[in-house]
Amino acid sequence: MTKRFSVTDYKGVRQIDLSPSGSLVVIAGGNGAGKSSFIDAITELFDPKGSKLTPKPIREGADEARAEYVDEALQLRISRVWKKNGTAGTLQVEALDGAKYSRPSDVVAGLLGGAIFDPVEFLNLDERRQRDALLAKVDLPFDLDTLGREKAGAEQRRLEAGRELKRLQGALDSLPKPADDAPAEEVASATILAELDEAQSAVRTAESIRREYDTLGYQYDELTRQHNEIMQRREQIGQQQEAALARLNALPATPEIEPIQERLRNLDEINQAVRERKAYERTAADLAAASHLHEGAQTALDEIEKTKRDGLAKAKFPVDGLSVDEDGVTFDGVPFGQVNSAMRRRVAFAIATSGDPKLKLVIVKDGDLLDADSVAAIREIAEERGYMVLMERDRDESRRIGFTVRDGALADEAVA
Repeated sequence: MTKRFSVTDYKGVRQIDLSPSGSLVVIAGGNGAGKSSFIDAITELFDPKGSKLTPKPIREGADEARAEYVDEALQLRISRVWKKNGTAGTLQVEALDGAKYSRPSDVVAGLLGGAIFDPVEFLNLDERRQRDALLAKVDLPFDLDTLGREKAGAEQRRLEAGRELKRLQGALDSLPKPADDAPAEEVASATILAELDEAQSAVRTAESIRREYDTLGYQYDELTRQHNEIMQRREQIGQQQEAALARLNALPATPEIEPIQERLRNLDEINQAVRERKAYERTAADLAAASHLHEGAQTALDEIEKTKRDGLAKAKFPVDGLSVDEDGVTFDGVPFGQVNSAMRRRVAFAIATSGDPKLKLVIVKDGDLLDADSVAAIREIAEERGYMVLMERDRDESRRIGFTVRDGALADEAVA
């Protein structure tokens, strides 16, 4: 089945029509010959959004530029036409029988399974952008950016809780630990004074009654000696004495005055101990709360990491051994930038040819960065996976095996 690429009046191209065969199509030529313009036109042709927005896509002196791809196997024609003052170009997709598609950008995206992936360009990206480009071709059960924001939030919460944890632990360590018998609440001096007054009153009462008893006893003794004279008085006093004794016996045990006075003297120390206990207990409670927050943040981080690990473990990457970490792409657990250059090129091309799109096309702009062995490896993988590689390259044997462009058109000596 025939595949045809055509570019007219695009930047440095006057007219180039290619009907290549095989898995590797090399576009060669000197600087300014138009090979880069041809590759750029085909790249923008297959960009569903036309987002490259070349400032001046139309060749000097022409009214419009055009890029077209015809695929007889798919029975499709894809074209993009650039008019003056319309740098993005107008994309059109139609069947070879003339039927047009109303949403051409969706058709192109569907045919490619996404967008054109340049493996050499991928190798020149920084680690973070390599990671993003790879993830665009992987179906993950979560959004890594969302997961990253959640992780950052949990890390911030853990950091803040950790700081509070350290502050409160330091505050607790700086406080004197209260004695086990320290009262739970402060005692007012008025309370103890009232208790002291009551005790002193009780002592005075008891002493008064005791003195009364002693006096009555003396009188009783005296009256006894004068028994014959004052018997009646003696009997009365005896009754009074018995009554006084009953009252004395009815009194509660006389309280100790000294312990109460001792408590009053030590009131400031007691209340200081109470305040220290409360400060200690309050700080200990704050410490426990901060510890709980810290543990919660750590749990959230652990859950995020597990979600990411499980998702990445289940995800099917384009090449066995490929994955991503926080910084970029990894291969067999090694940062991609540390993998040897030959293997990185093979992996990059394997990524470019992952999936099973209907339109199996890879465009390589910087083919001069590849040595002959790398080009041979790309051809091998392309043949194995049924891809066509459109490569701009003008080193080694490129002009002999590829299409040579000169002055915006195919040179007569170019061969397919």
